[in-house]
Amino acid sequence: MKRILSFSMWIVAMIIMASCSSSSSSATPGSALKGYVDDLKAGNYEKFVEGMALEEGLTEDQINEQKAMWVSLLKEKSSKEFEKRGGFESIEIISEEIAEDGNSAVVTFTQKFGDGSQKENKQTMVKRDGKWLMDMNK
Repeated sequence: MKRILSFSMWIVAMIIMASCSSSSSSATPGSALKGYVDDLKAGNYEKFVEGMALEEGLTEDQINEQKAMWVSLLKEKSSKEFEKRGGFESIEIISEEIAEDGNSAVVTFTQKFGDGSQKENKQTMVKRDGKWLMDMNK
């Protein structure tokens, strides 16, 4: 009986550790950025825009107006840019530099396109309410 109880406790501990490790891996600035870029690649512009840290202190109407503007701009411009480069293939995170306070980071990444070209970029990320967002104010 002790063996069964010990084994059961071990299984529970492994499940808890596995769930903690998987949720923490998606809580990095790089993994958040990768998720947002995957949304952009899939044409899910609204979800991509949800990952933007807009200026603080805006009213709900101003936030909705800015989000609508970003969605419209992305629909018009990003698909044309991706078409010129043979489509968007992938993103590779090169590095993450998290500030000492843990509330901002700079993610260096490479975008790979269908025509074989690559482009290295940096994106500032900010943490708001425990979630990494793309800083659009800098």
